[in-house]
Amino acid sequence: MIGRRRDLSISERDLTALADGSLPASRRPRVERAVAASPELQADVAAQRRALVALAVAAEERAPSALRARLELARDPRPRAAFTRRSWTAIPAAAAVAAAAVVLTVGGGPGAPTVASAATLAFRAPVHPAGADAARSGTLRSPIVGGLTFPDWAREYGFKPAGTRTDRLGARTATTVFYDRGSQRIAYTIVSGGPLSRGTAMTESTRAGTRLWVSTSTGRAVVTWLRDGHTCVLSGNHALLSELQRLAASKPRQYRR
Repeated sequence: MIGRRRDLSISERDLTALADGSLPASRRPRVERAVAASPELQADVAAQRRALVALAVAAEERAPSALRARLELARDPRPRAAFTRRSWTAIPAAAAVAAAAVVLTVGGGPGAPTVASAATLAFRAPVHPAGADAARSGTLRSPIVGGLTFPDWAREYGFKPAGTRTDRLGARTATTVFYDRGSQRIAYTIVSGGPLSRGTAMTESTRAGTRLWVSTSTGRAVVTWLRDGHTCVLSGNHALLSELQRLAASKPRQYRR
């Protein structure tokens, strides 16, 4: 079964990079084809993405003491070995307890959604195509959230819309557009309703007249700001922090605020 389901040239490193969005563009088509042809590899990548979401939220949110105790009990006391396929299957199991933190913020539990929980949506995959540029206005035709459009950054910044998804954050709707530039992927989420609490320590700054809050505490850059009272969250690789701030403060023509 194992020999039939995978291309042996696809490494664990490739699959991990596909899950977290860091896979180089030169490798992505081959790895994606291998994953598409293997239900087992699809399950592995999906489990890795769930683990990334759980661990990101656990890092950003202060969990209840009982949850922290369960996390500590779930920790494997053995020394960490090399990252192999056998050890990979342990990641979702260890993260299953941490996923309870996601339930508190993403799954509509007693904790209110925060910027930190909205930022974890960037680890998920797009499920719908993004609308085309609306008459060269610098914005996309769709999706639209509360009258707010998403920017088209393809011509000016090289980030092409790669797809969208819509999730629930408690009672709110969170719409995300993913943008790709080569191997780099960024995610822009607009959350319906009033401003979210930030959920973690963030640094405030002002860029081109726009008030921004920035966090890099998980090694991933997160920039948040308000548009017409709605919370916007832009995230990407830590190395893109300065560019993310510039993008957050940019105002394309006919950009609805």
